[in-house]
Amino acid sequence: MKSTYYQGIFLILLFSTGWSKISTAQTPSGDSAIQVNNKDAAVHIAYGSQPAWMVTGALSTVKGTELQKSFNTNLANTLFGRLPGLTVMQGSSEPGANSPALYGRGVNTFGAAGHNLLVIVDGYESTFEQLTTDEIESVSFLKDASATALYGSRAANGVLLITTKRGKEGPLEVTFSTQQGFTNAIGLPKFSNSYDYARLYNEALVNDGKTALYTENDLQAYKTGSDPYFHPDVNWYKQTLRNTAPISNYNLNFNGGSSTVRYFVALNAMNSQGLYIKAGNENEESTNSKFSRYNFRSNVDINITKRLTAYVTLGGTVEDKANPAGNTTGGLFDLMAAIPPNAFPVYNPDGSFGGNARFTNPLGNMLQTGSYTSNGRSLQSAIKLTQQLDMVTPGLSASLAFSSNNFFTSYSNKSKQYERFSISKQGNDTVYTKFGQETSLTGDESQSDQWRNYALQGFLDYNRSFGQHDISTMLMYNQDVYEISGNNLPYKHINAGGRFTYANSRKYIAELSLSYMGSENFPKGNRFGYFPAVSAGWIASEEAFLKESTVFSYLKIRASYGLVGNDKIGGQRFMFDQLYPFGASPHFGTGNTGTAGLAEGTPANTGVTWEKEKKMNFGLEATIAKRLQVTLDIFKQDRYHILAQPNLTVPQYVGVDLPTTNVGKVNNQGFEAMLRYNSNPAKNLQWFVETGAWYAKNKIVYNSESVQLNTYLYQTGRAVNQPFGLEAIGFFKDEQDITASPKQIFTPVQPGDIKYKDQNGDNVIDQNDAYPIGKTALPTLTYTLHTGFQFKGFDLDALFQGVSGNTIYLGANYQAFQNNGPVSPMALGRWTPETAATATYPRLSSQNNLNNYRYSSFWQRNGSFIKLRSLEVGYTLPPNTLSKIHINMLRVFINGTNLFSIDGIDGNIDPETLSVGYPAVRTLSAGTRIRF
Repeated sequence: MKSTYYQGIFLILLFSTGWSKISTAQTPSGDSAIQVNNKDAAVHIAYGSQPAWMVTGALSTVKGTELQKSFNTNLANTLFGRLPGLTVMQGSSEPGANSPALYGRGVNTFGAAGHNLLVIVDGYESTFEQLTTDEIESVSFLKDASATALYGSRAANGVLLITTKRGKEGPLEVTFSTQQGFTNAIGLPKFSNSYDYARLYNEALVNDGKTALYTENDLQAYKTGSDPYFHPDVNWYKQTLRNTAPISNYNLNFNGGSSTVRYFVALNAMNSQGLYIKAGNENEESTNSKFSRYNFRSNVDINITKRLTAYVTLGGTVEDKANPAGNTTGGLFDLMAAIPPNAFPVYNPDGSFGGNARFTNPLGNMLQTGSYTSNGRSLQSAIKLTQQLDMVTPGLSASLAFSSNNFFTSYSNKSKQYERFSISKQGNDTVYTKFGQETSLTGDESQSDQWRNYALQGFLDYNRSFGQHDISTMLMYNQDVYEISGNNLPYKHINAGGRFTYANSRKYIAELSLSYMGSENFPKGNRFGYFPAVSAGWIASEEAFLKESTVFSYLKIRASYGLVGNDKIGGQRFMFDQLYPFGASPHFGTGNTGTAGLAEGTPANTGVTWEKEKKMNFGLEATIAKRLQVTLDIFKQDRYHILAQPNLTVPQYVGVDLPTTNVGKVNNQGFEAMLRYNSNPAKNLQWFVETGAWYAKNKIVYNSESVQLNTYLYQTGRAVNQPFGLEAIGFFKDEQDITASPKQIFTPVQPGDIKYKDQNGDNVIDQNDAYPIGKTALPTLTYTLHTGFQFKGFDLDALFQGVSGNTIYLGANYQAFQNNGPVSPMALGRWTPETAATATYPRLSSQNNLNNYRYSSFWQRNGSFIKLRSLEVGYTLPPNTLSKIHINMLRVFINGTNLFSIDGIDGNIDPETLSVGYPAVRTLSAGTRIRF
């Protein structure tokens, strides 16, 4: 579904959240549909938990039951619009390779450290995308310095805190759920049919001063389809893709225990097939894209003695993934988008595959080149022992923990070549010209990846209340080792720190956090550093002047300031060591043979250190009239010591590849907001509506750039990844217009070519006229609308999510006849002398036009959109009906994700997956959840 985008669509700029959503008692459906601000509920924070009223840091939390409403094989894809401050950018939807990009409060660096968040699962660094929503208790995004300081030099981009479910004291509770559905492609690029292609190509040739290629008979054959072998009209998407592909999920949970032992056990099986047609089903070795995963989890808490408790965590996955030969399906989609519709038929008259010297056959590649499989195995285990030390002083405890994460992946590639033929007519005969050679299937199996992560942790906690005084103190030590196959040296971190929180009268809260952290990435003297943070909170609603207020049921103001870091330096590990690469070939004497030896590599940076970031945050949390919840976070972040080339201080003509140095600076600021209204207007009716927005805008403060001829060429002062290109100002009208305009040197221009602005006034259009155009690909604003109700067993939940403040680039697939490829329907609006006044596309050319197809504002589009991310409708049978068959809860539901998009982009294009590759998909499913 498409409609024209209008500025300001749907924007509600309410100010966002730093507080956790805490569920009420279980609703009839078993899900926490109506949520309130429970100030005494425990909130997960760094290395521990606190009651919500005591939290002074900025964080956002979503419950696992909410994530279950977004059916996806990758847990990260359930986070769209769920966590204020977290921007999620959709990537490929290929089964098993559908990871999105996550950005915490936008982009804060242009260096090699990147934007990746630190992910902590049950207290330890790990991956999380392979986890299932049924085993998740909550996902929290820690944002400010107060919330992240204990993670030190790894916390600047934010921390994603994943907490899995644990057992609860009570009788055995068994929950089984199943979900069956299908996916279908959305946003596939559209290309013109053979008739339009041929007549437009003729026009392009004439524009280039050449003779038209296709005759009137050819055009009629394309138009009528009367000669499908010699005048084919092939839509490669229809020939290689099926309309829908099945997806399924099965889950079985066990929960319960006694005062001595409590357990949560989960088993899950998920399967997702690809969109390819005629490529076999899931139960046979085929060339289709498919992904299956089996998860298990066993979290057990054991009271060994009255004061000693053991927390045992065990989780694992078995993953199997398959593609046509090669390790990705993206290449096949790229090929489909590169072949003109009249290049050759799918099959020739004799049943052989069509093809030619330039293009292979996408269907042939899928069916005849073999298959690629990967098999992944993971096991995460941890044990934590907690000893209550009440005999020393009440509220004191000590803990010791150890974890081990192991991941292993093996690959198998079975490949072959196949024959394809182009056909031509000689009289009444059909002549076949062969391309490629038929070969037998060969296999190549090899172990590819293996990594292990070990962590040792120790804690000393003290939590106690003295009258009106509440104290929460934690001291911690963490040491971890990360080993990756192919790397001779492991990655290591040591971290020691603590947190002290004091509250008076449950009104005034102060907190100090400090970590001392080290990384082997840096030289001695720079390996360790301090990362402090201070924060404070004031619960104004507890003051006498608001205690009896009928307006504010709850009002809390908080602020924080601190320093964190980012120790990721890309592929430049140990850059403090001087390298002497072997293999240089100096010549001695009169011979022409080089002599191998050592050469001086890039000079060492002996002072390299991590990126540092000063974070400032102001927050507000309020409940108005007991039903309306409002939250606000305003932040300012200053990142410095970013690695950059020192081109300003050391000119490039020195002739030496200089090391990057810690000179870059980036400023980032913005806000996050959420407003939620809960209502119970009738006995059997509950409903809520929640809306929010989060905004982040960055600016490069310093980048040590080389001297530029014009000030507008500098990246400094602009957003990170600001695109630069020529500014299109229309089309040349005629030869007189060309003569009167600045000279465009890229290639000789004609009427109908794109006309560019002369930015520096030198009467020449060249690379010096590249100007900041459009906005970055990453949105500055994300906004959401989340609503739902429950009525007499029926329930509905809908989540809309949108973005604004970003620009997308159409690229080569929308530039007619690029690389002898197809033509987009956009070209139907091309410039001709007759359409000069209304043209929306430049004149056609059969060549790769060096003027029109340059990076310019002409090919940019507003990337704003709003999507219905998830919709679920369910019905829970009445308890009195179920009690007769000894069932505690039975719910049936239908679910949809990625259902439609509203945007302003021409054509059938998904604004998030503009590159061809594997397309975005829509998922529709139905399921049942039953609890005994």
